[in-house]
Amino acid sequence: MIKVLIVDDEPKLREGLRTLIPWEEEGYTVVATAANGFEALEKFHTFAPRLIVADIRMPGMDGLELIAELRKQNANCHVLILSGYADFEYAKRAISCHIDGYLLKPVDEEELISYLKELRVTIEREEQFSRLQTEAEVSNHEAWLRGLLQPDSEDIAVPEAAARLGLQGESEVILLQLMRPHKGEDGREERVRSLLERYLPPERAIFFSLPPFLGLLLKEPLKDEAARAALWQELNRIIAREGLDFYAASGGAVAEPELAAASYTAARELLEQAFFGRREILVSGAVEQWAEAVQEPGELADSERDEEMELLLAVETGSTEVLSPLVRQIICKLVETRHDETYIKDNLIRIVSSTIARLEAVNPDVRTLISGNASPASEVYNSYYLSDILSMVADYLEHIAKQLNTGGRGDEIKRITDLIQRRYNENLKLGMLAQIFNYNSAYLGKMFKNQIGEHFNTYLDKVRIEKAKQFLTQGMKVYEVAERVGYMNADYFNAKFRKYVGVSPSAFRKEQ
Repeated sequence: MIKVLIVDDEPKLREGLRTLIPWEEEGYTVVATAANGFEALEKFHTFAPRLIVADIRMPGMDGLELIAELRKQNANCHVLILSGYADFEYAKRAISCHIDGYLLKPVDEEELISYLKELRVTIEREEQFSRLQTEAEVSNHEAWLRGLLQPDSEDIAVPEAAARLGLQGESEVILLQLMRPHKGEDGREERVRSLLERYLPPERAIFFSLPPFLGLLLKEPLKDEAARAALWQELNRIIAREGLDFYAASGGAVAEPELAAASYTAARELLEQAFFGRREILVSGAVEQWAEAVQEPGELADSERDEEMELLLAVETGSTEVLSPLVRQIICKLVETRHDETYIKDNLIRIVSSTIARLEAVNPDVRTLISGNASPASEVYNSYYLSDILSMVADYLEHIAKQLNTGGRGDEIKRITDLIQRRYNENLKLGMLAQIFNYNSAYLGKMFKNQIGEHFNTYLDKVRIEKAKQFLTQGMKVYEVAERVGYMNADYFNAKFRKYVGVSPSAFRKEQ
């Protein structure tokens, strides 16, 4: 709809024009009325009408003075003048002010509608031309930016692109990538683009869009980390308003505009690794910080460690202080295997699910205990930072561990013996348990011997053999029993059984 402003000092005439003419049928809408030229100027700047219908004689500022002031301001509008018979000669002077026509009072409805039809065609052509001109300017602007930031993509000389964009001296590229957690968010993204485009004045930065990135080409580089943090906070304020998340990276300062492509490339490479970084920084993290596992204090060589087993035992025994380091160790190994976000998320959820299932297998009450704790799977898959995922998984497992654990530090030996009773068929090692409980393995071994009266391995073997006797009594085959109680080698099982029982497993079964 074309916006219209009606100006006349007679209230009845103003209201008559506003209500009697079928404006909307002709493609117009009356946005305001005014009683004189001064009021009309104020409302013009508020509503920006494309058509003004004004009386020629008004108190204060008349119609001709209003038109003269509008032309002085290069106002983009059309004007129809209203005049009485006595003002005919006076009205003809308005032609020199480039009006679009004048009508005698009382206004003839058909004559006014005829003007409106002609003006609508003229205004629509002007708007179409303006759009085409704007699109051409935007297209040229985007071409110069691509020529500067992606020199191989455009047949434009880099120095010419820099000159066209008015760049001199140092510059720096900030790249943004908006996250899209749900479909149908184009409206929100467009609003973010509009806000970002208005965020910094043109003399400080050039906003650009090179899908899938949005960016700011800063004409003055950021001075220090405080400036980087302040910019991130401001970007977050703008983008979070629309409920979107984002990655942000700085390509660093370059000495001259012709080198802006290097800053753009550096920022893009950082964004490719943004999943491995953390929030609230412009320079996103690098995969290298996860590529090598951080060795935790302990006596098992890294090649001997079974982090998934350690994780299970830590949760089961309530050793919450080691859960976060263990989750990190697991993530590090996943990253070493494949630098792939989906692969890492899939395997972490598999490990969490497997841990819960293995807890339930020996403790039917686990499901009831954790029923109020939803799996972190959804949060993990919707997260954009690996550091956040680490916290989510560790927090979830720590909460489960606290619910399962009723003891405190000082009853580790009781927890270990209970664990052996439940996990006798697992590959339990004193060194692994020492790491979980944060003890030296030799010291933990002495504690165990003093309280139980037997060495850890002896106690484990005796529990296994007692379980084996039960299975043999049930008629299970020897090799099946060996595997069932944790001995992968049948001959080794035979030797252990003979040591503690005095006869072979086969002989024992025959005696039953």
